[in-house]
Amino acid sequence: MILSIVEYKSNALSTTLGLSINMDVVSLGELIAEFIRVRRGVMHDVADLYMGPFPSGAPAITIDSAARLGLNTGFIGVVGNDDFGRMIISRFRRDGVDAANVIIDDDSITGLAFVAYDQLGSRRFVFNLRWSSSAKLTPNLVNLDYFRELKVLHVSGSTMYIGKGPRDACIKAMNEAKRRGALVSYDPNVRVELMGINDIMELFLNALRLIDVLLINEEEINMLMGGGGALSNSIKLLNKGPEIIVVKRGVNGSFALSKGNQYYEEDAFEVNEVDPTGAGDVFNAAFIYGYLKGWGIDQALKFANAAAAIKVTRLGPMEGPNNVEEVLELMRKGKQRNVK
Repeated sequence: MILSIVEYKSNALSTTLGLSINMDVVSLGELIAEFIRVRRGVMHDVADLYMGPFPSGAPAITIDSAARLGLNTGFIGVVGNDDFGRMIISRFRRDGVDAANVIIDDDSITGLAFVAYDQLGSRRFVFNLRWSSSAKLTPNLVNLDYFRELKVLHVSGSTMYIGKGPRDACIKAMNEAKRRGALVSYDPNVRVELMGINDIMELFLNALRLIDVLLINEEEINMLMGGGGALSNSIKLLNKGPEIIVVKRGVNGSFALSKGNQYYEEDAFEVNEVDPTGAGDVFNAAFIYGYLKGWGIDQALKFANAAAAIKVTRLGPMEGPNNVEEVLELMRKGKQRNVK
């Protein structure tokens, strides 16, 4: 096996492996080339057209979105020595994500995802992640120098479902972030295509002690808590570790619950949906941005709703807002749905 390091200079910062940088947000995990069915209602079991490749991967979308919002960001992961891997690295380079800890593996191919929508808008995935370069993420690739001045570590549960190496890498990173005093944000990003739901539930409950900010969608929180309502389940989860629970509700907006049962709610923005894939990951980045800027939780929720709304109007999972001003413009001029 031959591993090589990607090194580059971005407008924001320059790093090589081992150099400590003041990072706002770091993430790790799967790096994916994604292909999307052209027509809704056409699943993967028939011949038809796909669009792509698009750079993707849940933690990669969040970190790239955070970079475009102006945060100093870095990523730890593995790509294959192929065109798909180079596409993802080029996207990071363009948007200002530090990729000094992205590894190129000559002995595997970059992760692939194929996405189809049924007529109701539900997604069906086909992944190769267990046999891809993403599965070669291991704890020894987690560069501890990255954590010296870190503010937030963001982890996606989907990374932990790929295999033991990625799971152990995430746990090492979470423990190191907590030891250094950084916040840990976590999105379960449930993918039953990668792991059975009972194992996902066990993994989630065991990880709660390491999580400060839980970013989860409404369907997932009820699934992982074995039923019930999103608000009552959030109250239960606050007693298990997290300081803040943020629940993403799609067209119904979002709400957050913080220690002391402080409740915040914001409506979604009305937009024309083109492609919702990645909206939750863009939301994560925007909420983290607002939180790091010291905004109130209600303002961070509204900002995140607006960022996610911009994403769904654009084709491709990583095609969220290009800058903060674009999000603020929608907040000023856009119309929020009133679901009350």
